[in-house]
Amino acid sequence: MMDRFQKKLWLFFTVWFFIGLILVGFSLLPPWLEWANAVFLFASGLYAALYLWDVVPKGRFIIPVIFFGSIIIESIGVHTGWPFGTYAYEADFGVQLFGVPITIGAAWLSVMGASLAFSRRFPIRFNTVILVPLFAVWLDMAIDPVAANVKSYWLWQDGGFYYDIPTQNFFGWYGTALFFSLLIARFEQQSTITALERNNQYLFLMLHALFGLTAGVAGLYGVTLISLLAGITYWLTKGGVRFAKSKQKQMG
Repeated sequence: MMDRFQKKLWLFFTVWFFIGLILVGFSLLPPWLEWANAVFLFASGLYAALYLWDVVPKGRFIIPVIFFGSIIIESIGVHTGWPFGTYAYEADFGVQLFGVPITIGAAWLSVMGASLAFSRRFPIRFNTVILVPLFAVWLDMAIDPVAANVKSYWLWQDGGFYYDIPTQNFFGWYGTALFFSLLIARFEQQSTITALERNNQYLFLMLHALFGLTAGVAGLYGVTLISLLAGITYWLTKGGVRFAKSKQKQMG
């Protein structure tokens, strides 16, 4: 039943993604269709949650911890400037909880699920704790310049050397992702549905593609380059999943 549901959800998300890639990437999305962004985030977050549900069967409480925990952490950030820096969300970014759009919870699920799946292409010990936080920051290096500088979903009060985004923000992202990664690492197992892991790796690439394209159209070519590196890394590690699984079997 779950396999059938994830297939239908992935089909829906993939169609939604390619439509959004054109409309958002080339700034063709009309104001009355802004709600489509929330659908994208919730669909990707739900698909990532299905993957987490599969790989942490004894730790499924982690899913709501990521959703609500990220909102609480972001709320602290909005009201105190820690751990990300001083910023504020625009009022039209959707329904808010504690001053934070609830879509942020779905976005963090997407980031964590996609980063976890992508980390499994690297057959190294403790890859979840070592790589997932780094991959989350890698994604934010594509997300934040577009969301803040191109789409104005949130506004930074302080600047930084990377597209005027505070360096503190990336340390905050790393710390938040590390906290979630430590929880995941405590309970994670091998995925029982290969398509879920494969598609969440694609999700990592699709997020980079969406923000990388949008950044390139807006003239933020450094962001586009960073996103292109995700595709190159995927190609260079094309045997990683197979090796990682073999390693897990040997350890078992």
